[in-house]
Amino acid sequence: MKPEARGPIHWLLPTLGGVLAVTAYAAALIVRAGNLFAGDGDVGRHIRVGTDILTSRSIPRVDLYSHTMGGEPFVPYEWLSEVIFAAAHGLAGLAGVALLSSALFTGAVVVVYATMTRWGVPTFLAFMFGFGSFVLQSVHLLPRPHLFTTLLVAVFALILSDVRRGAAGQRLLWLAPLMVLWANLHGGFLLGFIVLFLFGADAALRSWRKPASGARQQLRWMLGAGLLCLIGSLVTPAGLALWPHTTGYLRLDYLVDITAEYRSPDFHDTLLKAFLAAMLYGTCVLAVLRSHVDRFGLSIFVLFTAFALHSGRNIPIFGVLAVPWMALWTWKALEQVPDEASHGRRFLRWAVGMDTATRSVVGWPVAIAACVGLTLWAFRPEHRTEYRWDAERYPVEAVRNLGRISAPGPVFNQFEWGGYLLYAAWPHVPVFIDGQTDFYGEELTKEYNRIREIKPGWRELLARHRIEWALIPPDAPLAEALALAPDWQLVYEDSTAVSFVRSAEP
Repeated sequence: MKPEARGPIHWLLPTLGGVLAVTAYAAALIVRAGNLFAGDGDVGRHIRVGTDILTSRSIPRVDLYSHTMGGEPFVPYEWLSEVIFAAAHGLAGLAGVALLSSALFTGAVVVVYATMTRWGVPTFLAFMFGFGSFVLQSVHLLPRPHLFTTLLVAVFALILSDVRRGAAGQRLLWLAPLMVLWANLHGGFLLGFIVLFLFGADAALRSWRKPASGARQQLRWMLGAGLLCLIGSLVTPAGLALWPHTTGYLRLDYLVDITAEYRSPDFHDTLLKAFLAAMLYGTCVLAVLRSHVDRFGLSIFVLFTAFALHSGRNIPIFGVLAVPWMALWTWKALEQVPDEASHGRRFLRWAVGMDTATRSVVGWPVAIAACVGLTLWAFRPEHRTEYRWDAERYPVEAVRNLGRISAPGPVFNQFEWGGYLLYAAWPHVPVFIDGQTDFYGEELTKEYNRIREIKPGWRELLARHRIEWALIPPDAPLAEALALAPDWQLVYEDSTAVSFVRSAEP
């Protein structure tokens, strides 16, 4: 039977997948434009480091950006993503960074949708659950290198699930070059090995239960791919130092505990309620299906639910890996609807008909055209100004007035502002600390907190680090203490930041 010929209308109509892609892209690029750079200052550091790499054509191996750790050995484990972010910034400023982040975010949503449709989930259900994945991924939608990890987790899972469902094992050879790329982009490459291990363990279990099922050959391919990925993860400027550095951070309990994104989700947050709803829904569907649930999918759901409950930054990974299984289980539950349930059977027929109609449409030209139109609209001069640092969250005006502050030497800066200062004021202002806590370590971070919260010994720490001026929020305890100190003088003040300069003893 010949495939149905596609006329012009098939190329001009949008698909549900295309609608989902355009929605995700618009949400990231336009809806979030006003606060994309309000939630985290670390992107400033990434742009700064990437810009210096492009300028010097060398990857820094020692710290160049702080006066507290200057010259100390530094492991460049995100250098490639920093170069990419810097290149985007060089082309179009913060709007270019927003465009890159939106594209990565949209890519992950599209791969999740493609995974579900490949599994036989009707396009309407895939669209609904794809939108759910989009909401869960938006929990941590920040212009940072972790967006590469979210996308690559989705790609890894798609390739491995294709092989698990009978595709040629040679497809797994794609994982090695992807791992080389991933290991140079972000420390989250460890998730690739976790996903690969889970699929390998599943293949081993299936080969033991049914030796003639083909799972044994899949296991051989997965073991080979795992070895190649391990070798590929070492093809970085850090080499053998990459693994102990990326895994070592997880053992630094103090740093993990004080970092907001590593904490358990707060379900009083409106957006995080989406994860709570997804978790409860998945549990209900599992209760309905009971013995009909694929145990491998169940292990994925349980494991990454636990990861997300332990650390809020893992919620997007839950949205990538667990949501497709929830969609598949929902479709299986609907297929079990008895014939006498007329509404349920009618919905099934409608979903199948919608799926047949949607799969006959090309769709991607319309989606690409819509994304190009959104990009052109967002990059108009009157809209590009929306991509900016939030002056209510960062010391934008204080940095503009550095000449008035007359900063005489080493600074004590608010932790969250370190990345912005590197973006806007380096090399004039080497920072005390920034968001790269895995580099600064627990001891310096504790000293930062002792100074900011004016705990015993804070004056001695200021003296030890030769701090000559401070740039902090007006409500910080340190600001109140310096305002009363005779040897400190207030030289700048606005609603976001105050600056004090050490003066001569009276």
